[in-house]
Amino acid sequence: MASVPFEREISMKLPKRVREAGIYSGSYEEISKVKLRIATGGAGESGLVATLANAFIDEMATKPNFAPFAVVWIKSDTAASFNHLAENAADVSITYHAMAESIALRQGIADRSEYAWRDHFMLVGPRSNPAKLFAGQPATGSTIYDLFSMLFCAAVDSANSKQQVRFLSRYDKSATNIKESSIWSAIGQTPWSHPYSSWYHRDVLFPFDALRTAAKLQEYTLVDRGTWYAVEEWVREELAIIVEGGDDEGDLLLNPAHALVCSYGENKEMANLFVDWLVRADGGQRIIKSFAVNDNVLYTVAPVAEDISEDLVDPVSLGHLANLNRLTAIDLG
Repeated sequence: MASVPFEREISMKLPKRVREAGIYSGSYEEISKVKLRIATGGAGESGLVATLANAFIDEMATKPNFAPFAVVWIKSDTAASFNHLAENAADVSITYHAMAESIALRQGIADRSEYAWRDHFMLVGPRSNPAKLFAGQPATGSTIYDLFSMLFCAAVDSANSKQQVRFLSRYDKSATNIKESSIWSAIGQTPWSHPYSSWYHRDVLFPFDALRTAAKLQEYTLVDRGTWYAVEEWVREELAIIVEGGDDEGDLLLNPAHALVCSYGENKEMANLFVDWLVRADGGQRIIKSFAVNDNVLYTVAPVAEDISEDLVDPVSLGHLANLNRLTAIDLG
């Protein structure tokens, strides 16, 4: 599959702050006309967007009246992805916040939203576990609110120690930032407010860089599963998973992705064709169900696609689905 850095000479007229991170042309070596622009963050960094784009291009190129074309990935967090729709800088945005998606539809910047796949949040931290999460209570009995409460107490108690417990926030209006902020607020804490809490490390970074920083500084952080298993091995060697979300729609650590189509995008027809293909059991969902990095399947399919027959899926993916049906506590060792 051809997958190269975005080449400026084929760039369309986009706002200067738009980050054009990649261009994909399927099995075709020559980069052809761009007919689809997809805005999202972590799923682009993990390689899922490239895999989906290449497969979509190859399928469409076999149909009458469709010549090979290119798909651009615009690197952006959830909040910026909505802005890209409003600015007609993206034809499709993959976002992770249901209420904000509903607002986008009401505003008229998007006229279609489809459940694309399920990612899952994880609370991760130093392998030494300085906050002693789970100490004194069964791991399986802890909620994410319990864990953040324990983390807060440990951070305050260690304020004057040489090994202060700290939490890294991306602080960038991303879905991850919104999620961790909502958990802190739910337990009555807003460490980003005045007076600023020294243990709350604000660092505006994209997912991979944020996780690398947490590993280097030995800090706790919230991250999505796709980023965790796609980042370099040394990062995972420095950190450990505390808890991981499951597929239950009521799970606070579920991170559902939706594909929004721009209401007035210049490639609107192609955008709708892509989303049609993305939600098909024999299209994008089949790829999502088996997409793996470092031998780990990163995502699970959208609920409507759960009836995909087992003969389309490898055993590793099926085992992953079974393991994600609960909030999993990981032994820190």
